[in-house]
Order: sequence, then C-alpha cells, then structure tokens
Amino acid sequence: MILEIILVVVGFVFLIKGADLLVRAATSIAKRFGLSEMLIGLTIVAVGTSLPEIFITITSAIDGHSDLIIGNAIGSCICNFLLVIGITSLIRPVKFNKRIIKVHLPIGIVAMLLLLFLGNTNKIGEAHVIYRWQGIVLLLFTVLYIIYTIYEENKIKDQKMDEEILKEVREKENYPVGTIIIYMILGILGLKFGSDFVVDNSVIIASKLGLSERFIGMTIVAAGTALPEIITGIISAKRNETDLLLGNISGSNILNLCFLVGLGAAINPLIFATDFNESILILIAVTMFLQLIATFNPKNVLNRKWGFLLIIVYIIYIWCMV
Repeated sequence: MILEIILVVVGFVFLIKGADLLVRAATSIAKRFGLSEMLIGLTIVAVGTSLPEIFITITSAIDGHSDLIIGNAIGSCICNFLLVIGITSLIRPVKFNKRIIKVHLPIGIVAMLLLLFLGNTNKIGEAHVIYRWQGIVLLLFTVLYIIYTIYEENKIKDQKMDEEILKEVREKENYPVGTIIIYMILGILGLKFGSDFVVDNSVIIASKLGLSERFIGMTIVAAGTALPEIITGIISAKRNETDLLLGNISGSNILNLCFLVGLGAAINPLIFATDFNESILILIAVTMFLQLIATFNPKNVLNRKWGFLLIIVYIIYIWCMV
C-alpha cells in the first residue's frame, strides 16, 4: 500500500515536470518559427497546463477506467472552486472580475448541465453511457468556448491578462536544437510514465481499501491534478494579482468537464455512474454561490471569512464521500 502511494506521488511529479519540459521545448520551437508571444501563450502554454489531466484521461480511457476520468474531471472542478479559491483567499482576499461573473461562470454552468444531460441520456441495463458522438459534442463545445475566449480577449484588450501571458512565455528560454529534442523526449516520457503510475496505482489503492475508482478519482487524483492551480493561486495571492485567479479556474473547469470527458468518451465510451449527478449538482450550487457572493458584494471581493467557509465545505464534502 505504501509503495502504491509513493508511486502515485512520483507519478504526479513526473506529470508536472514532463508537462513543463514539453512546454519549454514547444515554446522554443514556436519562437524559432517566429510565432508571436501572445499566440504561443494562448495555445502552447495554455494547453501545457492541462497535459497531466489529458494524459491521465487517455491512459484511463484506454484501460477502461471511466470512473477515474469523470471523477477526476468533476472532482478537480470542485477542488478548484472550494479548496484553491479558499486557500488563496486566506492569504489575500480574492477579487472577482465582473466579466468572469457575468459571462464565464454562466458558461461553466451550461457546461455542467450539458454533461449532466449527456450523462443521463443513454442507458444500457442499469448503467448510463456517454457514447463517442456525445464525446465529440463535448469537444465541440470546448472548441467554441476557446474561440469565444480568444475573440473576447481581442475585443476587450485586457492588458493585464495579456502581460501575464507574455510574462509566462518570456520565462521560457530559446534553447538549442539538441536541448529541445532532449526536453521533448523527457517531457513525453514523463507524461507517459507519470499517467501510468497515477492511474494504475490509484486503481490498486482503491481495490485494497475497498473504495471505488470514482472516489479515488474525485479525491486523490483530483487533488493531485489541481496542485498546479493551488500553487498558482498562492503565487497570485502573494503578488496581489488574485483578480485573474477566478478567470483561470473557471476556464480550467470548463475544459475539465467538456474536453477531458469528451476526449475520454471519443477514445472509449464512458460509463456514467448515477452518483456523478449529485456531484455535478453540488458543483452547480457552488458556482451559483460564488456568483451570489461576487454579485452582492459591492467590491466583488471574497474575503478570508468566505475563504475559510469554502475550505470547510470542501472538507465536509470529502467527509460525506467517505
């Protein structure tokens, strides 16, 4: 059991480091081809932060672990809204961007309702199934959301967000060809073995403890894949740049629900357990709760009191699952 836990932790380290190396290599290649820093930031860097979840989804889909895929997607969203925002607000009050409140959170609720609908549409015996064509619908929703986000950025010209993207791209150096090749190889290997370690050993842990893969996916795997968001939240709080946090998290949640589940279903139809309905409804309630706090708070700020409450709610949620 201890060995499996260690291997899961090692797997997460491999995933995070592998994604970083691959993004560094891809960014360096893009710079060599003369692509703009903004385009690199909106494509390579943005996708790179989701590579750990993508590889876990691919590995789980190939091995037929539907509960891990859907559980990880929903669990990561709940973890982002409750734990990440909660921890960040304890360090410094989180400011909500009005555009996020009025546009992106409602789009997130639409994504949740779409997954809820598709997950309960088809039933085979006692099980509900998300077929490949439904996975493609979720992927198309993801594409439309990304297109809208890029259009919105060009229209609004949010200079602060642009500077954050440019800063992240500039931190990635322009490496020699040999280094790029090594980084790409190590990055791919890190993602491959990292996802194998996390998925395979999570299943073993679930079996030994008598827990479901669904529970492991919504807790251990979800919290592990949310580590980059937690670290980003802490850093943004120390820099007093929390107004960007909710936007990053809301976008990440939409990608988790639509892209990850859609990708998994496109590879291999997924079994949608009825227990996921409750978790999605909880996620919708949490999203609406955050909207209400931000809407009726004159300064659109989530203070430490609210942050502490969010963490307590997350602990109660995990306790109820156990």
